[in-house]
Amino acid sequence: MNKRERFFAAVNGGPVDRPPVTAWVHFLSDHLDAGRTADLHLEFMRAYDWDILKVMNDYRYPVPEGVDTLEDASSFKAYKKLSMDEPCFAIQLDCLSRLRSALGADTPMLETGFEPYQQIVRNVGFDQADNLLGHKSAVLDALEVITETTCDYIRELKAQGVEGFFLSINGAIPAGQPRGVTAEQHEYFQKPFTQKVLRAAEGMVRVLHVHGNNLEMDRVADYPYEVMSVSDRLSGNPSLSELRKFTDRCIMGGLDETHIQERCLPELAKEMDDAIAQAGREKFILAPGCTIPSFSPQRNLEYVREYSKTL
Repeated sequence: MNKRERFFAAVNGGPVDRPPVTAWVHFLSDHLDAGRTADLHLEFMRAYDWDILKVMNDYRYPVPEGVDTLEDASSFKAYKKLSMDEPCFAIQLDCLSRLRSALGADTPMLETGFEPYQQIVRNVGFDQADNLLGHKSAVLDALEVITETTCDYIRELKAQGVEGFFLSINGAIPAGQPRGVTAEQHEYFQKPFTQKVLRAAEGMVRVLHVHGNNLEMDRVADYPYEVMSVSDRLSGNPSLSELRKFTDRCIMGGLDETHIQERCLPELAKEMDDAIAQAGREKFILAPGCTIPSFSPQRNLEYVREYSKTL
């Protein structure tokens, strides 16, 4: 199989010659132009020959001018619908176009996105999240325009032929955990807008990345997706075998992103063997649960890539 065939076979539950494997890392690229960012992705891709290129999107959604906190309703009212000429979108779309030209049609790409709620608090500061409760009407308006802008961006991805959309959400993190919210906050501020974004991406391979640990998975049971990505090795999270019972769709994980940089090679082999034992070879993408450390050694990543060919 080529990479594209292997990817879609895994997503659709067909037979595979082996499970596809990938990994990703932040390149600290939000100050770089599209060409330099694309080159970083290409170097990483070519060094390890991953089956899927998950494209990092570090060009963050713009914080309106003058907004430093979310203490006042005026901060939320400053959010307006943006055009695709906005640098954060235009540069990333240019990057994706360059990657497609360099890699050709046989290498599937996943663009990375973040739920609308996260687009606000991730970029102003997660310590500002409690302020949303005091300005519900203004917050809902801000979330709506961010959602509309994100859906426009997804339409551009489709026009480019990008195969998949990897949407990172914090909605299953319970209150009391870092970035966590109550069930009510999830239902009010997160779920309706996240689902709208996912519906806009229908027709692409939607990877629902349920970020965090000690996750309350019931919150996302009715989200639309083709692939579920979870840090299955983190405490309080479902294992791959538990995810198999939770969903009948493709699952993505198996590698502990918090220790991949320090494991000896036999430990990495044991972890990959265990992933296959739990998840099986079909409807499975071998990957870290989230971003790997930027200092992960070449030796370990090369071993993951080579050993995965034997699975």
